[in-house]
Order: sequence, then C-alpha cells, then structure tokens
Amino acid sequence: MIEQEVAMASNSRYDRARPVGEREAAEARALHLIGDLVCRYPGISDPDVAGQVAHVLHATAIELGNGRSVPIEVRRAVRGLADALRRQMQP
Repeated sequence: MIEQEVAMASNSRYDRARPVGEREAAEARALHLIGDLVCRYPGISDPDVAGQVAHVLHATAIELGNGRSVPIEVRRAVRGLADALRRQMQP
C-alpha cells in the first residue's frame, strides 16, 4: 500500500512516459544505427572510447524511444555528436 502511494506521488521523469511521435522514433532508430556503426569504425582507434560514444548514443535512443524526455542541451549535444560521426564515417 505504501509503495503505491509513493509511486503515485512520484514526480520522476521516468514515471511520466508520453506517446512517442514519429520524429522521436526516427531519431531513436538513427541513434541506434550510428551507435552500432561507431563500434566497428576504424577511425576511432581506442575501442573503449568508441564503446562509450556508442553507449551515449544508445542510451539517448532508449530514452527517446520510450517516450521519456531528454534535456534539450543533452539532446542537442547528442545530435551534434551523431551528425559529426555520420559525416566522418561516410565513404
């Protein structure tokens, strides 16, 4: 009973999922794709760095895909990172 009251009174952003629009779904798919590619990209010589970059992209994609908000500054930074990686990885 107490757990239900706590959950109902929660103001956590994780408890406020919203419907996912096509724009967010497409952005999440793109971030996942770039995250997968960056792990195999030879332009990043340190696999630990590539893994952490991929993790940031995947984590943001998961948040967007689940209808949770991502702070605008973080979203802009991740979009910029993804765009820079996309440009660099194009043949």
